[in-house]
Amino acid sequence: MIPASVTDRAGPHVPMRRCVLCRTSLPQGSLLRFVRGEDAYRFDQRRRLGGRGTWVCRECAPVYAAPTLTAANDKRLRSAFRGQALNMRELLQEALAAGPRRPSATTARQDGGMDVR
Repeated sequence: MIPASVTDRAGPHVPMRRCVLCRTSLPQGSLLRFVRGEDAYRFDQRRRLGGRGTWVCRECAPVYAAPTLTAANDKRLRSAFRGQALNMRELLQEALAAGPRRPSATTARQDGGMDVR
């Protein structure tokens, strides 16, 4: 027999993702998603593009989108995005300018998950 403590859940499942820059695990709703295309990365605001996503937290984005980077930050950005640091700095600036994600056919939950209407 399975103990009740194993089958009971405290709450809904919240997908967690890891920021490639600071390596912090956060709820998916609080991260920015980028997808590698055939030639470059793209910002995936709606999180619907195919392919494996790369996640960046909103706390790291302004630091790495700055016009001047320290050598360590530049190296980390190049390492995380395979040498496309300049392209990623522009995409991070675009993502920050877009503001927070505004779900259209869904409603955002406070825990980062999404409820479909």
